[in-house]
Amino acid sequence: MSARERRERGRPGPPPLFAAALLVALCALPGPASAAGSSGELLVGEVVAARSRWARGGTSIITESTLRLDDGREVTVRQRGGSVDGVGMLVWHAPPVLRVGDRVMARVTAARDLRGRTARLVQELYAPPPPGAAATAGRMPFVRTVATRTRVPLYWESGCAIVHFAQGGTSHLPGDLEIEVMEESLDRWRQATGSCSYLDLVAAGRIEGEVGLDAVNLVVFREDQWCRPATEDEPEECYDPDAAGLTTLFFVDDEDSDRNGAILDADVELNGVHFAISSGGDSEASGGCLSDLSNTFTHEIGHLMGLDHTCFAGGERLVDDRGEPQPNCEPVDQLPDELREATMFNFQECGETSKATPGSDDIDGVCGIYPLADDPGECEPVSLKTAGCCAIAAPRGRSARGALPLLALALAALLVLRRR
Repeated sequence: MSARERRERGRPGPPPLFAAALLVALCALPGPASAAGSSGELLVGEVVAARSRWARGGTSIITESTLRLDDGREVTVRQRGGSVDGVGMLVWHAPPVLRVGDRVMARVTAARDLRGRTARLVQELYAPPPPGAAATAGRMPFVRTVATRTRVPLYWESGCAIVHFAQGGTSHLPGDLEIEVMEESLDRWRQATGSCSYLDLVAAGRIEGEVGLDAVNLVVFREDQWCRPATEDEPEECYDPDAAGLTTLFFVDDEDSDRNGAILDADVELNGVHFAISSGGDSEASGGCLSDLSNTFTHEIGHLMGLDHTCFAGGERLVDDRGEPQPNCEPVDQLPDELREATMFNFQECGETSKATPGSDDIDGVCGIYPLADDPGECEPVSLKTAGCCAIAAPRGRSARGALPLLALALAALLVLRRR
């Protein structure tokens, strides 16, 4: 359902103080009465302090910001992402991490850790529409994902990326159909780019595992909760319900390392809680918006290879291969057809299949990152043993031995293909 359809059906929009939701309404979620924020608070004020720290045993970073509200109170809110000890974490599409001096209107919800302690989690930020040029028809450029701090483009060092599938798969499709569909998606990327790119995508079958930095690229279907569970010290962190898929990237982000920008791990999560995962228009899940697996997975694999979204929907605006800033995603109905149908376009309709086949801009992107002339001539799994050798400092207060896998972590980016 489009944002316009929601407004016409009488859903309330963002409060009049701001014109649009920077990251949320632009992606066609409802305004403050959304499911994610319906039980939360609406806070208006200024950020007067912000601190990033390690969370979840050093596998994640959160930022805690202090808001001085217009009524004089001071409250602390938290978000996934930030930078600490030389390691950065960025989450797409979550609200951008707040900075001191920001004037914000934020929708927050309460969440508890397993000890019963409560934290306020930022779910939505409202802000004026960002300035920027509209997209025009013609050759579609591509956009590369860049490191948070050093801003170098990301890439795989080896000649391949090895993809594993988590045991269990999905109950939404019969038998092992999901494996067949995903292997076909990998093959379409290979066929589309094989004449100009050396990067191979290797399907390595099912394994036991979970999302996280372990040098294993894992695809996981979520059907019980679209959340990261609570721990003794951290509250449950639920994802945007309108995100059909998330991709988490880990990579080196240190200008003093000769591996700067190297991707170390890429995990894909697929939303079977708020979507009916389908193939060929069919799903064994009852009701809900159809998320064509080939369509969603092909997009997420684009992120795994280092491609970013084709248009700007909030956060920090990137530039394309021509050096031009990303065009705004809104208004969607005024974007050129070739942009809306691109595999790396930020949004998808229920049941859409147009992203299942990489377009010319997607092919140009992969071939630009991995041209045949630069073929390393090997296909090797990523090693984390030397990832932090001279690149990233260990988190303060941790032993080098205990933190070794974390030394390589430079970014956890949840790159989201969202429902329009």
